[in-house]
Amino acid sequence: MDSVYRSRSIRRNRTGCWNCKSQKRRCSEEHPSCSRCIRRGLACSYGLRLQWEDEARCAGIAFGRAALHNRTPETTYYLLPVQRGRLRWLHTTADDVRRFPYGGASTRADETPDPAMLELSLPPSLSSLPSLEHNDGTLLQYYTQEWSAHRVLSKKLENPFQRLILPRAFQYSPLLHMVMSLAAHDLFNRTHADQEHQRQEFYSSMLQHKLQSLQDMRQLLCSSKGLDDTYDSISQCEKDGLLMAVMLHSLMEIATNSTREWVVHTLGGLSMVKRYGHEPFSPEVYRFVTDHFSLFEAFLATTGTELEIEDLNGWLVPQRKSMFPILRSMHGRSRINPYTGLSSELIQNITSITSTIQRHSEAGSDRKSATIMRTELQAVEDRLSELQQWSEDSDMESLIYINAAAFEAAAWVYLRVAQYGCDAEEIQKSLMPKLFEAIRRVHERRDALVGSVPYPLWALFIAACLAPEHERIQVLDWFEELKGCRSLSNVSSTMEATMMVWKQHDLKLINGHVKGGRESGVPWHEAVRCLGWMLSLM
Repeated sequence: MDSVYRSRSIRRNRTGCWNCKSQKRRCSEEHPSCSRCIRRGLACSYGLRLQWEDEARCAGIAFGRAALHNRTPETTYYLLPVQRGRLRWLHTTADDVRRFPYGGASTRADETPDPAMLELSLPPSLSSLPSLEHNDGTLLQYYTQEWSAHRVLSKKLENPFQRLILPRAFQYSPLLHMVMSLAAHDLFNRTHADQEHQRQEFYSSMLQHKLQSLQDMRQLLCSSKGLDDTYDSISQCEKDGLLMAVMLHSLMEIATNSTREWVVHTLGGLSMVKRYGHEPFSPEVYRFVTDHFSLFEAFLATTGTELEIEDLNGWLVPQRKSMFPILRSMHGRSRINPYTGLSSELIQNITSITSTIQRHSEAGSDRKSATIMRTELQAVEDRLSELQQWSEDSDMESLIYINAAAFEAAAWVYLRVAQYGCDAEEIQKSLMPKLFEAIRRVHERRDALVGSVPYPLWALFIAACLAPEHERIQVLDWFEELKGCRSLSNVSSTMEATMMVWKQHDLKLINGHVKGGRESGVPWHEAVRCLGWMLSLM
């Protein structure tokens, strides 16, 4: 009875050594060794001991806050093989494991040696996108929140750069790399020149992701049988991703001041939609991409340069009309595209003016050809007079209407230039003030100058080529303002082409050409031809 009473009266403390705790004895808590461990010759130790969840489960005790009702110890358990090293610990990071050496870890006698114990492969940090590098998450976030948000002229309207590209980017690596390349390009433009190291990092990331996208696209194309092959393993999502990746490569080349390389990707995309049609692609993706390709082609042709591809001229517009019912009516074609800044009808009118100029230059300047040309251009003038561009955005002062007004004013100037025998001074007096005012309104909106926001560069080019001498300073100021916020863009090449037009105009005056008067032909064609460039004017 006395022994039972004595055992119940013993109070064990929680700060004793581990030997006393294991024997359930009261510890004298002397350091470095307690009296009981000294008497028994045991190694006395204090402090914390970390216990892994699998050890607690085998011992049949609770781990943390999780209670185990089955207290029967499990004698066998297995380590994950090294090949499954991509699995992650949710409660313990790799950094936590690295703090403790593996050599001192105790092993159980009944454990069977496992090859995985000889070389432990530490997993990477937990990530929803394990294939991304350390700063790729930042680029992806920037594309989502900044770059793509500024690719449309009104935040009230649909944004295909987010709705169409982002979901497919996570399933198609070439598209994902181009997303991050464009984000790095915009960050390079927005980073101040004093932060040279950071600018170089963004520039390096831009090139790395662009190269990786090209390599992945080449690998996919080499392994596939063709986009129209019903037995091909490429899914529709991958086909959509391929087409949009080609479009983004064109945009990237244009944004990095390319005067020829962007045409390679544009020709590739146009050849793809020409050969396979719209069947392999989603309708919304097909329309989104062809919106850009038709604009690339239309603006390039106004400089006197054509895309060299067989049976392409005049093909894309009827193809799109047959596929999209909204483009069959004047009302649908007059809708302003939120990511280009002008309507399909205005693009068609610009294309009609260009094709009329090309046919007239090939046929010569005989009276019959001139009559036909005036008739065709009069039809374009009638359509321009009836054109009323509209948008779902009800704010008439929004950037989408300002850009559309600039494009429309430039189209009128382009039409007057194309009309045979039109006086340059008459254009400057009657049409140029309206065009200059439209561009001035664009520059008054600071959000219009952000690096990724669509800008009416074609309208500025038309205005610059025909600007009177007293307005050239204003044109140069606009170009310099654009270069300040878009240091890596096609603004500089457009500016150089404009200055070449001015030089040729001034040389004609010096050589005795009468100032003003009527002049046939487009005044900037010769300058662009001398440069040998293919200007995108996007």
